[in-house]
Amino acid sequence: MSSRAVRFSILGTTVIVMAVVAPFLPSKWMTTLTYAQIFAVYAMGWDILSGMTGQISFGHIFFVAVAGYTTGLLNLYVKWPIWATIPLGVMMAVLAGLLFSVPALRLRGPYFSLITLILPLAAARLVIILADWTGGELGKFGVAALCPFPDFKANQYCNYYSLWGVMTGVGLFLVWLSTSRVGKILEAIRENEEAVEAAGINTAKYKIFAFAVSACVVGLGGAFSVHANEAIFFNSLMSLTTSLEMIVASVIGGMGIIVGALWGGFLVRGGEQVIRELAQLKLPIGTEGLALSFLERWATLIFFTLLIILLFFARQGLLPLLAGLFRRRRGEVRGG
Repeated sequence: MSSRAVRFSILGTTVIVMAVVAPFLPSKWMTTLTYAQIFAVYAMGWDILSGMTGQISFGHIFFVAVAGYTTGLLNLYVKWPIWATIPLGVMMAVLAGLLFSVPALRLRGPYFSLITLILPLAAARLVIILADWTGGELGKFGVAALCPFPDFKANQYCNYYSLWGVMTGVGLFLVWLSTSRVGKILEAIRENEEAVEAAGINTAKYKIFAFAVSACVVGLGGAFSVHANEAIFFNSLMSLTTSLEMIVASVIGGMGIIVGALWGGFLVRGGEQVIRELAQLKLPIGTEGLALSFLERWATLIFFTLLIILLFFARQGLLPLLAGLFRRRRGEVRGG
């Protein structure tokens, strides 16, 4: 089976499982996984640029913010409907990506990464300066709902499956792109850009294209998140922590694979919740049982410690590790 077929198979299995399990999930987990799907879109968008070309961006949250604020403010002040605000928000993110990428991609290594880090810091300051319009750090409420159902459960299911559709569409497109001729060129740029240029390929053109696609994808996630939240949240759209978590998700899942970034997105957003769920349990030790409530305070630290340990055993990411174990097992079965 070809690499493309394997990646599509893993993606297909993943999204089908996510679709099937939803009706059996408690409300709390449905909410967690709904937003995990948005974050998976962010992680896949980051991966198509940084994972594929090796241009490490620390400030991808900027493009989330451009799309999110454009979408939300147009809906609030101009009263445009969702079907108009989301495409316009995505278009603004792509435009920002193109305007930024042309000069920025002339830089390499830490200089490029530093520029991407400064960009969201400057944008956050601008949002605060224009607080009368943007709401500043308090944000703005009253954005049109993605799913305006009066019933909470119907609204929750609609949000979940709407974002599932976005995540699935993005995943299919990016897996196709990453395994196409363009994807092979992007990987070659990551490995040896000088050799690719020597072969007569315009690397700048391909890097700008990757930057535009990446900005489009994370912008799509940002635009949908505003309507899913029914509000413009400063901490959601301008958090550098989210930018760094995109990197963590891609590295943990397996950089440059796309499906790995999707898995990593769910792991980063859902893993901490698992620890919080464990904190509600009692082990059957002693007469009254051993409470695990202490885990609640330490959930974030414990989770990221576990991620660091995972990286020691899976340096190329979780998906490549599992693929290697599967190939080794299959080889043992054939050999036995």
